[in-house]
Amino acid sequence: MSRRTIKNIPAKILRDAQIKLDEVLCLLKPYLVALTQGEREALIKIESESINFLEVSHGIAAENPALFPTFMKMAAFREEFSTAHELWLFISKINQLKEDISDTGMLAGNYALETALAFYHTVKIAARHDIPGARIIYEELKPAFHSRKRKLRKANTAKNKAQPELFEMCELNSLCTIT
Repeated sequence: MSRRTIKNIPAKILRDAQIKLDEVLCLLKPYLVALTQGEREALIKIESESINFLEVSHGIAAENPALFPTFMKMAAFREEFSTAHELWLFISKINQLKEDISDTGMLAGNYALETALAFYHTVKIAARHDIPGARIIYEELKPAFHSRKRKLRKANTAKNKAQPELFEMCELNSLCTIT
């Protein structure tokens, strides 16, 4: 992969975005429902196929009210469908935003880690050559680097027991994940 340019996001932009997210949350909060894990598990899962079925069913039901069950209310169906449809649009945009933010953070973190590792190795060499101040910096950075090396050793042990593709993904994620 060629190295992409990461633009620094100004603090004001991040602050404004956070304020806008808070505003969206405040606007929607009175209308949102929080489900328990058990309630989530009991619901029918909505996937792209079921969204399509729901859209088609809603349209046909609206055009053919005589076929709509008399013990149900078309107005309630219309409101539930409308709410769900609008929220799916929000979810789609939020998921894209989340993915883009995650990708950007992962890439920036990867680049920063590469730079930090290069710095660490330079300091390590400088400390070996008794460059003034290098030993103190090396000793400060060394514990973090060694805990990372232990994780890699554990992962290497797992590599011998696991599928290579799975290991490579886990190793890459453990090195590049930003928390």
